[in-house]
Amino acid sequence: MIAQKLIGIIERSGEELTQRLMKDLLVRDETRHLRDLRQNRVYAQVYDVYSMLISWLSGEKTKGKIIEHYIELGRQRYNEGIPLSEVLMVFMLIKRHLWLFAIEKKVIDPSYELQQVLELNNRVVFFFDRIIYCTAVGYEREQKEDSHGL
Repeated sequence: MIAQKLIGIIERSGEELTQRLMKDLLVRDETRHLRDLRQNRVYAQVYDVYSMLISWLSGEKTKGKIIEHYIELGRQRYNEGIPLSEVLMVFMLIKRHLWLFAIEKKVIDPSYELQQVLELNNRVVFFFDRIIYCTAVGYEREQKEDSHGL
């Protein structure tokens, strides 16, 4: 039930959530290389993270599909010349903005059991931990292949 409420707020307000995050990403020193990419591409990729999270929470996407998706994303980021630290910072900021937005929109209210809130938190944290790890794996694989090609 609480996961459905989070999914609903992301579906209804995903554009607003993504726009807020974009403003933050494009001014931070920790994500400065994103300014070199087309903003509509960065926007689409941020929005994609929220879409994948919805798919994960609703059970539509399997762990394997998510792993493949983010390994490929890591490879892409390496080829775009985005430092791995910045790629990972983007995910941390996406998660942070999601929770701030959920609090602002009162996704979690006092009627929920602590167990429900912790379960949702654990599922979201697991998703972000998994995509951060898989993106780093893809990034490092591409880097290794690139260095062998020299």
